[in-house]
Amino acid sequence: MSSSFGFELKTLSVFVLVVETGNLTLAAKRTALSQSSVSQILTQLEDALGVELMDRSVRPMAATTAGRFFYDRAQGILAAAEMTSIEMRTADYKLLRHVKVALVDSIITAVGKPLIDVIDARTQNWSVISGQSHLHSHMLLSKQADITISDDPLDDYSGLSRHRILSEPFVLAVPNDYAGPRDIKSVFKKYNFIRYSSATLIAQKIERYLRREQLDPAAHLQLDNSFAVVAAVSSGIGCTITTPLCLFQSGIKQHQVQLLALTEPLMRHINLVSREHELGDLPMDIANDCRRILTQKYINVIHTNFPWMKDDVKVGE
Repeated sequence: MSSSFGFELKTLSVFVLVVETGNLTLAAKRTALSQSSVSQILTQLEDALGVELMDRSVRPMAATTAGRFFYDRAQGILAAAEMTSIEMRTADYKLLRHVKVALVDSIITAVGKPLIDVIDARTQNWSVISGQSHLHSHMLLSKQADITISDDPLDDYSGLSRHRILSEPFVLAVPNDYAGPRDIKSVFKKYNFIRYSSATLIAQKIERYLRREQLDPAAHLQLDNSFAVVAAVSSGIGCTITTPLCLFQSGIKQHQVQLLALTEPLMRHINLVSREHELGDLPMDIANDCRRILTQKYINVIHTNFPWMKDDVKVGE
């Protein structure tokens, strides 16, 4: 396939030598070409670019202003090509070059250090960010991130690979000294409802649930993250709807709040999502590692402290 740029790497190499020697004969010797071939390459390059690159009226030949500009650019292109060639010959292709992983906040606390160790072992370079799921989803779709682990499976988009990491129920969190009826309507009569920031996916899912259940608690309190939300419940400010993983992530111990089952179940699913056919087996490997780490570090804690959730908090389902 012919070049659409007006030049090829070989042409650039010849041009650079002509500029540096100011002599077609010397350039020909260094490239193992004939003088006429070098002259033809230079003429064809000038014709393709539509500009005179060398002033042939002086001896030795000198680059024109346009030629000097193109010489600088040609040197940069050739240097980049040489570096690419070296990297291609020496790279370890058993490891991926660079992988960017975006994690929902609650996952980074539960599996952060072991997961980073796994990513580090499987890639040559990596970066991990946390934050809100909807932002990470945008990053994946726009190729600013390679993998997301969050509660947004991006079901409306094709060309993506999905691996279920965790399923868990939403629960009603109330101050530890609450001793009243355990249904949500009674709890809402006693406490202000503490909302997650409306921009988050967890808040949007909770709001849809409240509408389905025809519940409309006053919008007095809206906080940015799980720590702030659960800490507010622990201090007696109000109640909230959250998940066991968010409680775990907040660092608030289970004895500081009560968790009650919702009358109508609501589930949260954490998925690893990546673009298909880009990362080989890495997404599946990381998904399996996440499941293993959650089983070791998280599931037993939840099942021990909240045995009534045993059938609902599941890894990989």
